[in-house]
Amino acid sequence: MIQQWFATMNDVLDDLILRYPQASSEEKIACGQQWDMLKTLSDDIIELWLQFEEKMGCFRELQQQPEPAVQEPQRTLGSFVKGQGYFKLQMFKHSSEQLEETIAVYPDFLCARLFLAMSLMHLKNWSEAQRHFQLIAAIAEEKRLQAIAYNALGCIQAVYAHLDQAQTYFRKSLEADPGFADPKHNLQSLVQGNTEIQLQFGSAELQSLVQA
Repeated sequence: MIQQWFATMNDVLDDLILRYPQASSEEKIACGQQWDMLKTLSDDIIELWLQFEEKMGCFRELQQQPEPAVQEPQRTLGSFVKGQGYFKLQMFKHSSEQLEETIAVYPDFLCARLFLAMSLMHLKNWSEAQRHFQLIAAIAEEKRLQAIAYNALGCIQAVYAHLDQAQTYFRKSLEADPGFADPKHNLQSLVQGNTEIQLQFGSAELQSLVQA
């Protein structure tokens, strides 16, 4: 099915490439509209694929975890699923409680730790959230996880009014993932000296990892 989908898109694009040089003005406008449609489809496919890859990364982390000695894996991972659900409902206190259970057994499960840190940030527990984000930024191999962690650390430093340090973290976030919009927005706000900035710290990125 996927091969048929891309074969059709390629056929349409090949046709546009052949027709465009000899096309009339009106035909070129029509070709441009078709190209816009293909570009929109391509962008949507890429975004959905990135979200899928992030979820795949979460599963890879699970595979690498040692079996817990005491608690049953099903029960422990159930707390992670519940934590995600509470996070999606913006019930951050309940979310943090469930995710604490998860990382108590799987301390290297960074996806769970990231949800926990973000929940703590929503609860304005800055120091504890910072501790988790610093660990994630230090050991995460997934660039998107690193970028979210650095951006959140920048937001925490901005809350503490450590603006130079905040800018440093936002730049590190952009180095990890140049396409991440939140640190770009936050850095621009600080550079412009906006004292009433609305910091963006990655909840939308995490929402894309939550099961719909």
